Amino acid sequence: MLLASYHSTRPGWQGIANRLIRWRLHGLYSHNEIVFEPGDGVDAYMPDGTCQPDSNGALWCVSSVAAERLPAWSKRRAGRVGGVRFKRIAIDPARWHVWPLHTDPKAAALIARRYEGSMYDWQLIAGFLSWLIPNKASRWTCSEFCAHLAGLYQAERFDTCSLHIVAAWAYTNPPGPRA
Repeated sequence: MLLASYHSTRPGWQGIANRLIRWRLHGLYSHNEIVFEPGDGVDAYMPDGTCQPDSNGALWCVSSVAAERLPAWSKRRAGRVGGVRFKRIAIDPARWHVWPLHTDPKAAALIARRYEGSMYDWQLIAGFLSWLIPNKASRWTCSEFCAHLAGLYQAERFDTCSLHIVAAWAYTNPPGPRA
């Protein structure tokens, strides 16, 4: 299982959003995804029953998105805009930076399936601009949901850049006894 952090710019309005997020956070990343790989042992939890890449090399990813339609197979809110969704993405190194996560993929996949279709947390985004606006516990941003799947405490405190830094640190400092 991987954390993928988006560092490229999409065309159109999404590209403007990419730039604004990176500007506001003073960082490189505007979106996070959890990527399930072959061998994670979670094939049964994926929408098509496999973690194998499709013909384009795309893998199953999960995150919360603001402006995409939820797919038809989504248990809740299918066809509605914004929220937790599974999606196949070809993780191009020119657009994404990835780090392996020291997390149980099965537990993460089960949590992702449970929250699939949950709404996007616009209030948390607004809270980055003003501390007076609280987040909604039943809604998710991309970084918050990915941090939750990774088992991080107080997932709502992570933004796209800080989550990537924590994942990079955890990869270079794996859990276990130190010499």
